[in-house]
Amino acid sequence: MKLKVILSWIGCVMVAGLLSTAGHAEDKAAKLAIIKAEYGDLPAGTKLDVTDKVKALVKEDGLSVDATNENFTDPVEGTQKKLKIEYTLDDKKLDQTVNENETLVIELKPSKLKIISAFYGDLPDGNKTDVSAKVQSKVHSNALSVDASNDNFGDPAEGTGKKLKVEYSFDGGEKKTKEVGENEKLEISNKGE
Repeated sequence: MKLKVILSWIGCVMVAGLLSTAGHAEDKAAKLAIIKAEYGDLPAGTKLDVTDKVKALVKEDGLSVDATNENFTDPVEGTQKKLKIEYTLDDKKLDQTVNENETLVIELKPSKLKIISAFYGDLPDGNKTDVSAKVQSKVHSNALSVDASNDNFGDPAEGTGKKLKVEYSFDGGEKKTKEVGENEKLEISNKGE
């Protein structure tokens, strides 16, 4: 009789431990690895390889780096520069580019804002590009602010006015959609609106 009670108690502890572990899996931070970082007259002009400097700035909760001459020196005086970082996030290859004097942020904790799908191009039926991963990478502090531009997403439909359409959910809620025209800013607040 005592043996059954002990085994039953051990079983409860094991199940509780498994449930506890499963609950924490959602809160686990993603794994970030910097592949390459460049600062300068991108894409084809004079630039510096700043990979090692950017790698050194990665923290437990992610990366936040200002694209400034003070951080990386000035490889091309008098030219508007960009910082481009290629990286993997949980083994998914991504990249982000910001202009000089902007801040590039990669957050590792799970966001309440989940991008279900994002397309940029001649919507709804023309040439378009799936930009879901790139848009998700621009979610910061449970909010999104992204320019619907060829600079951000390439040009899948030359000579045609394009749109950016994003389907998303917030904090596990219902699916919502937002759409903006080319060169407009698509914004989703940290309340999912």
